[in-house]
Amino acid sequence: MTQLQWPHNLHIFELTTRSVDLLKSENCPLHFTDEYETTKLVVRRGFKFKLLVTLSRALTSDESVGFEFRSGGRPSKRYGSLIALPLVDPKINDDVEGVRIIASNENILSLEVFTSGKTTRVGQWMLTMRISEPSSSRGRRRKKSTLCAITDKIIIIFNPWCKSDPVYMSNDTWRNEYVLNEEGLQYYGTSRNIGNMDWYFGQFEEVVMNAVLKLLQMMKPKHKCRNDPVEISRCMSALVNSQDDDGVLVGNWSNDFSGGATPGSWNGSVAILRKFVESGRPVKYGQCWVFSGVLTTVMRCLGVPTRSLTNFDSAHDTDGNLTIDYHYDEKFKPMDNDDSVWNFHVWNDVWMAREGLPEGYGGWQALDATPQESSAGIMRCGPASLQALKQGKVDLDFDAKFIYAEVNASKKSWLKLLEGGEGDEWRALSSETDVIGRNISTKSVGSFDRHDITNDYKYEEGSNEERLSFQLARKFVKTTHTEQPEFKKELGIDPKIASTVVFGQDLSFSIKITNLNKSETKRVHLSCVGKTMQYNGSVVGKVFDEDREETIRGSKDQEFKFTLPAAAYLSTTTGGHSLKLSVLCGVVGTSEVYSRTLVVDFVKPVIKVNVVGATKLQKTFKVQLSFSNPLSTAVSGHFMIEGAGIRNMITVPTGTIEAKALCSKETEIMAKKLGKRRLIVGFVSDQLTGVQGNVDLNITSA
Repeated sequence: MTQLQWPHNLHIFELTTRSVDLLKSENCPLHFTDEYETTKLVVRRGFKFKLLVTLSRALTSDESVGFEFRSGGRPSKRYGSLIALPLVDPKINDDVEGVRIIASNENILSLEVFTSGKTTRVGQWMLTMRISEPSSSRGRRRKKSTLCAITDKIIIIFNPWCKSDPVYMSNDTWRNEYVLNEEGLQYYGTSRNIGNMDWYFGQFEEVVMNAVLKLLQMMKPKHKCRNDPVEISRCMSALVNSQDDDGVLVGNWSNDFSGGATPGSWNGSVAILRKFVESGRPVKYGQCWVFSGVLTTVMRCLGVPTRSLTNFDSAHDTDGNLTIDYHYDEKFKPMDNDDSVWNFHVWNDVWMAREGLPEGYGGWQALDATPQESSAGIMRCGPASLQALKQGKVDLDFDAKFIYAEVNASKKSWLKLLEGGEGDEWRALSSETDVIGRNISTKSVGSFDRHDITNDYKYEEGSNEERLSFQLARKFVKTTHTEQPEFKKELGIDPKIASTVVFGQDLSFSIKITNLNKSETKRVHLSCVGKTMQYNGSVVGKVFDEDREETIRGSKDQEFKFTLPAAAYLSTTTGGHSLKLSVLCGVVGTSEVYSRTLVVDFVKPVIKVNVVGATKLQKTFKVQLSFSNPLSTAVSGHFMIEGAGIRNMITVPTGTIEAKALCSKETEIMAKKLGKRRLIVGFVSDQLTGVQGNVDLNITSA
């Protein structure tokens, strides 16, 4: 963390500060900051706070005083690193910056400090007192001014409880969830099989505040826009990734995580931010849910209401035409595509007013720290108003076109007909308008249930409002393909493929093809290709490729049965991926072709967590951990335990776990906080990923 420096060109007068009582027991509860684990005073702007200052001597009758907040070696009003705090006596609800001297008893001052809910800049500040006295020089009467440092232990953050702050949130239950809750859920999987993982945000831990203060110092400019939550959000979405500015996390979708931790091994943000602070370098590695979890921690630490959310079947529209194009070659095999549909993508919503936008576009704003596409030359995304996105107003700041496509793009499949460079011809196979942006999920307020917020982002599929929204959005994007008329469908495809398979077991499935023509017999060709893939759509390896042909009479159907052996996919994945099955069927000798794509998720074991004995504050208690190895080969690794109920992340080695064997371990934990807390346990291994468990605790007084 960058240390606040005393300016070298200023002389400290004989008046000095002997001691300062930050009155934390009085200030912190009034500011809802008593959970912050720091020796400094954390206050929310727009709320007054008190200090008790003991000086080296009493002020004289000739001396007049004023106060300032200062930051850095050369504080400047012009650059926002100096805030003048005149003596004030404000009325109730006045939004002012200043200081009131409540009482003065010889060398002891009782101060009341006022900050603005709208203009005061967030961050760590040094409070100083400027003492002015008449000059002894002849001629025109001048005042001599000197400074007295009071304390540099004041941290100012945003205030969702203050009506003048743009992040004001009136619902107290929402504030408890989106500002004060340290524990959450990240949703993953597929739209057919939604899973969740626990995540420890830990925004009140001391190392988290140190990391956030470091990120504020990395902002460009450092101070000038720190009063604006929109600019702070935009900067933090860039600084949480390391793409442009050596920020917190290195993104990695290569499937090679040597030199760092696999993204699936993290249980929370605190361990990541601790490593970032201690090493001074970006942490390896993260993917979307990790970026989102860290951004939630950073923004909640700064006082901005924030939630992590997951969009299933999330489009990555590289050419900005609101269409995700899938291409197949002449042999009915899927080709590589620039556009992609992620099984899921995790980003954030932050709550704030948007004074720079037309009225009605405040509230939740989409914000994404995952480095995907650059915005004004920097890897960042948002904030974008959810109300604007829902209405199709993608011309409003920031990055609304890209986010709108993630939840609203249409999906189109194309079959290559002829070879020949620029002479290639393509036939449109299908166009699906309701398969992108499904089951948008976040943790419910006050519980660990899933809350579907799809309607926050888009109107109901097929509704008139949804159609008008898409038409408006299309006015702001380029079109790269020509719409073709629908053709009469002669074949029906009904894939009977389970949404999940237990990791390590075979996958059996069938595809029923129906001849919809009542009178004509058709010779049908069926192609089925299976690939293991990362959640973002990138291919890990091909594991299945079969072709079948069959004659089907009019109005009849034929069921094709397949089995994908576990051995075929185990060579390409440790369970952190999924299976994508691409199905094409058509009438032999014609251009009549139909396509379907389905994703199958792997089911991994759950860690059983059992607490032995009472859970008392500052007392150790035993925790038992167990799970069964689902594989026919041995695995090895370690458990990682994290949560608000313990001081630091705990690692428990497992040794070698034989094939299909039960692993059981026991460890001791000391509780550090009272109340209801959650322990999050993950298993980290090179052979098996995505294994997690949890237990809820009620920590009582010893």
